[in-house]
Amino acid sequence: MRVTPLVWVSFGLVSLTISVMMAGDSLVDLVPNHERQVFEYRRDLAESLAVQYSALAERDQIETMKFAMETLAKRIPDILSLALLQKSGTVVAQVGDHARVWVQPPGEESTFDFLQVPIFFSDDQRWGVLQVAFRQANVSGLQWFLTDPWVRFLAFVSVAGFAGYLLFLKRTLRQLDPSGIIPTRVKAALDALTQGVVMVDTRDFIVLANDAFCHAVGKSVTSLIGSELSTLSWRSAASSATVLAHPWTEAITDKQPQAGTPLLLDLPEGGSRKFIVNTVPIMDDASTVRGALVSFHDVTELDRTNSQLQEANSELEVSRVQILEKNEELETTNTSLHVEMNERKKAQAEREELHQQLVLASRQAGMADVASSVLHNVGNVLNSINVSTDILLKTLKKPLVGDVCQIASMFHEHQDNLQAFLTQDPKGKQIPSYLGMVAESLSGSHQTIQSEIDSLVKKVDHIKQVILSQQDIAHAGEVREAAAVEDLMEQALMMGMPEPGKYGIRVVREYAHVPAIMTDRHHVLQILVNVITNAKNAMVEYPSNSHCLTVRIGVPADRKGSVRFEVTDTGGGIKTENLPRLFAQGFTTRKTGHGLGLHSAAISARNLGGVLQAQSAGEGRGASFTLDLPLTLAEAAA
Repeated sequence: MRVTPLVWVSFGLVSLTISVMMAGDSLVDLVPNHERQVFEYRRDLAESLAVQYSALAERDQIETMKFAMETLAKRIPDILSLALLQKSGTVVAQVGDHARVWVQPPGEESTFDFLQVPIFFSDDQRWGVLQVAFRQANVSGLQWFLTDPWVRFLAFVSVAGFAGYLLFLKRTLRQLDPSGIIPTRVKAALDALTQGVVMVDTRDFIVLANDAFCHAVGKSVTSLIGSELSTLSWRSAASSATVLAHPWTEAITDKQPQAGTPLLLDLPEGGSRKFIVNTVPIMDDASTVRGALVSFHDVTELDRTNSQLQEANSELEVSRVQILEKNEELETTNTSLHVEMNERKKAQAEREELHQQLVLASRQAGMADVASSVLHNVGNVLNSINVSTDILLKTLKKPLVGDVCQIASMFHEHQDNLQAFLTQDPKGKQIPSYLGMVAESLSGSHQTIQSEIDSLVKKVDHIKQVILSQQDIAHAGEVREAAAVEDLMEQALMMGMPEPGKYGIRVVREYAHVPAIMTDRHHVLQILVNVITNAKNAMVEYPSNSHCLTVRIGVPADRKGSVRFEVTDTGGGIKTENLPRLFAQGFTTRKTGHGLGLHSAAISARNLGGVLQAQSAGEGRGASFTLDLPLTLAEAAA
């Protein structure tokens, strides 16, 4: 909360008033001393008792004196004890536990709570002394502070004086508001301007500010009037340095207008605004400068727009060069892919023959599972590479480069009057919106190309990792890493069935939240891709109007320490008699099958510490495959 100068002035006046009153009290005792009054009362009471007891002592009426003392103690609760002592020190009469309560003051002097008064006969002969012990006032410092009349008086003066000073100064200064000299119609006209207008005097104090300037700087008119314009956070637009000489100061000093000065203003909430400042000195008939009229043209948005346009032009040029380079690279890649595809088709037969040889060799040497898994999964990935290649070819056929080149040529023709061309020429007016459309299309194509290239890189890397992982299994064991289960299923779907709509298959995802696990990512992908591919083939080979592939992720109720991947299809199903042999090596029901995929997948599941199972209600009723893996959390492993 900001404390206004008016509050500070009122507080200062109250402080001055209290200081004067305290000084006056120390000189002339404006407020009586309460403690001193109480002491004088007690002393006068003791003196009066001493006079009375002197007459009684002279007549030796000791019992009467004792009765009077008891009566006095009952009527005055403030008295703790009384005692009459003879000159010899003998206690003649006492009321209360005087011996315990009494504290002897030094000499014959009395204190605030303990008073002693001598008793004399009529001939001025001393008889004894009267001792009176009063109850101590158990008043804490805070209680005394709150009950003391002088403190309460000062508190009243402080509160009442502050309110009075504040009200008086507010009404008085209202009549001295410099903005009040401006006619209402003139101020209304200034407020209607879109540019900020400020009037300052020769001391740099603001005497007028219109609504546009107040809105631009984020301050109210009342907070600006009377403050120095130079105290705002001005910076030079050419550098980050603070402005040494403000244009309005120079205009007042030089008596000359200052036009077109760029300044930056740092805003309290963060950020800054850019202004073009024009200043005109205000002079009277004697050519004496009385102030300056300053206008602030906010060019923040215009400057930002120009900067964005320049960046867009630069990015467009860079994109054009990159697109040309990318087209050349893609043409080369396309040619290489065509050659590779032809060679791959030619090598397909060799691969089949090699596969049979590897299977036979693995049976003899105990390595058939490793070799068959490598070949089968590499084949699955190569099929998805073909799909990505087709998408790249379709994307490259979009005729956008010619349009970009035509626009660049138009920019080159009108480079000397580019702004007028973009704002006045009918063709130029259409260029920004068309550039947006072209940029959006290029961005989409670029994203598609980048996505498919990234996909190709991932698939090639996956082939490498499959081979390396299988080699690691054969030699050194498993390599486990943190993996998100949803990412594993999605990547397997992308590799095993990248275009489900092409086959008329609808994919349904039912994912429960499962934390990341520690596992061999590539072994899991091999298993899931194999299962998804088999499910796709089962649905393609079984005609139906609507096929659905359902993939699920969750924690099974019968295996609390496991995570379950489930793939369910609506294909031709599995015969009941074939379920026990489904994962056996060489078993297959497909004419083109080799019976190695599910066998290797089951082996990989066991190597991961899990289990791969299949369920089916029979022919024509689909099938469901479940992969249960140990729920080893990545956070716990870390």
